[in-house]
Amino acid sequence: MKSIVLAIFIILLSCATFGYSAYAQPANIGHYQYIDINEMTIEFNDNNAEAKISYDLDLFAQMYVLILGSRNLEPTFNEIFNEFGNFKIAEIGKSHAVLMLDNVSRQSGEYYLHDSRKLGTNVGRLILIYPEETSKVVENTNSTPNTFYSSK
Repeated sequence: MKSIVLAIFIILLSCATFGYSAYAQPANIGHYQYIDINEMTIEFNDNNAEAKISYDLDLFAQMYVLILGSRNLEPTFNEIFNEFGNFKIAEIGKSHAVLMLDNVSRQSGEYYLHDSRKLGTNVGRLILIYPEETSKVVENTNSTPNTFYSSK
């Protein structure tokens, strides 16, 4: 009986691993098929920012995360945010992540300028929050917009 349970577990693990590796390659349109980013909030603070991401995973990716842990999604976020240069993944969960983005804007006089950066996938809703507590919402995008904001 134990060997049957072990065999089933190994088969499920193999399916999850093979399924995840098949989905782990970005599609030609810049979208990861196993992760759907519903909402991303980027809160600017001078030239740095914090990104809070809400996402859904498909069944194979959910099994993979369940078995091996959510830290295995780090390579995905490294690919999605590769144009941001310096960033740290502060937290990854089953349906959310928090990233600290360094030097995403540059100072020019009283203002900070953020140049558009491509995201490695489509985002359903991108919310930009500026230090003066105003915000901008962009629907269905694959890049951050060019923008400027004043310091606090």
